[in-house]
Amino acid sequence: MAKDKLFLLASGFEDPALDDGGKGWICAACAMVEGYLGYFPQLREQIDVAYLPFKRPRQPIIELIGETRQGMPVLILAEPSAADGVETLNGQTFIADEKAILRYLAAQYGVSAPHP
Repeated sequence: MAKDKLFLLASGFEDPALDDGGKGWICAACAMVEGYLGYFPQLREQIDVAYLPFKRPRQPIIELIGETRQGMPVLILAEPSAADGVETLNGQTFIADEKAILRYLAAQYGVSAPHP
């Protein structure tokens, strides 16, 4: 059975356009989703989670939804859904908004939903 696939930006990345003083950056939206996975570690067994580098192109995402939508976090759905925030590109359904991703995970996998 195919699994939903979550792509997150690897933490501590370098952005050549910004000086971070050698500390590296995090993606705040990805950190929110990562924190949610920390609350519900069983989700890591139910979905595939992949960490990608900051540098583009991000080929694993391009192969699924195309070059124009390489931002993260992004949850690629194994099955079509009419859930809030779902988009479709190249025949593939996905969610690219971190709050919509959390609501989908809660509804789909029976864990607590984020408070509105």
